[in-house]
Amino acid sequence: MLKRGLLLVSSCLGLGGVLAVPVLAGGGGDVNGDGRTDKADIGLVNEYLSGTLLLQDNQIAAADADGDGKITGTDRELLERRVGGIALKNPPKSGGKVNLQSADSGVVVDQATGQPLAGVEVAIPDEGIVVKTDSEGRFRLPNTEPGKILTAKASNYAPSSVTMQKGGGFQLQLQQLSPRLQVLDDNLYHLGDNNYDQFSANAGQFQLPAQGRDYRRTFTLSKYPSRDLTLRIGSIIGIDTPQSVAAGQSKLPISNTFQDSGLKVFLNNQLIKQLFVNGDNIAVVLPRWLLQRGNNDLRIETASSTGSGRSMISLGGSRGFGLGGFGMGGFGFGVGRGMGSSDGRVDYDDIEFAHIVIEDPSNSLNAGSRSSQGY
Repeated sequence: MLKRGLLLVSSCLGLGGVLAVPVLAGGGGDVNGDGRTDKADIGLVNEYLSGTLLLQDNQIAAADADGDGKITGTDRELLERRVGGIALKNPPKSGGKVNLQSADSGVVVDQATGQPLAGVEVAIPDEGIVVKTDSEGRFRLPNTEPGKILTAKASNYAPSSVTMQKGGGFQLQLQQLSPRLQVLDDNLYHLGDNNYDQFSANAGQFQLPAQGRDYRRTFTLSKYPSRDLTLRIGSIIGIDTPQSVAAGQSKLPISNTFQDSGLKVFLNNQLIKQLFVNGDNIAVVLPRWLLQRGNNDLRIETASSTGSGRSMISLGGSRGFGLGGFGMGGFGFGVGRGMGSSDGRVDYDDIEFAHIVIEDPSNSLNAGSRSSQGY
């Protein structure tokens, strides 16, 4: 009996529609499972290599013409030779296994049960890359590199994110939404002034223009909470402080970092937390005594300083980017570094971040909230 799979196609330019095409397991270049190897199979390989197509394991095995466990331009060339009837002087050896723990692969599971989740949107938001998990919760990403924020979101789940590291084999865990777990924002934001040194933390990862010094969000409590709330930021990259240098995240000289100020979190205009290193799943306590029934104002503010002139990268622009909500959505965060100017002007640390979730044990949150960004 032939094994049936599912071919998932998604646009790399946004949260486009997903086309589901039934396929049959093939071999020797028969990627689409129609019983022959032809130009249609080569077309699927081209789409996979361009990042617009996600293949299942049996399809990847069929496209792996040289048996090295990866799909590359060499496999495409070998398939083109086969379709064109061109003999190979040194045919590749068979038996290679696809490496499901490669740097561009991973799995998404339910945090409580450990069960794989199908149809989850996995994205590198500032690259505009979006793919879907297969029936076993697995995904593959094209053209990935360490240091970027990887996000996952699905209906009825809080989002999850991770900063991509060398070695790959990502596992993202999603927690089901409940009255005690609310998503405030599911967009990716770049704060700062678009000026940062090439040795700033994650300087090579910023693709979006900064949209101002701070991010603001208003959320509503239906009653006064009986306990502290917890704010969770999915991921942060780009912070330049002495602490991030010591952690190996920033390559700047310590004298060129933001010495006395990390990323600041304010609740109702009161400073409640400063963050000095980059990371994932960062928890910030929202003190009960600062919370109030009705509207509460949350502000995330990047560090600022003045200093001597330094070489910098300038991106320009003033608008940010966000992936629209999917169910309750997800939100990521990353950080860069603006260099001080020689004329005494204020310099802002450039950062990116990904999602904001609030844990509310007293179930006092209302769903409504609004946000704004700017200097």
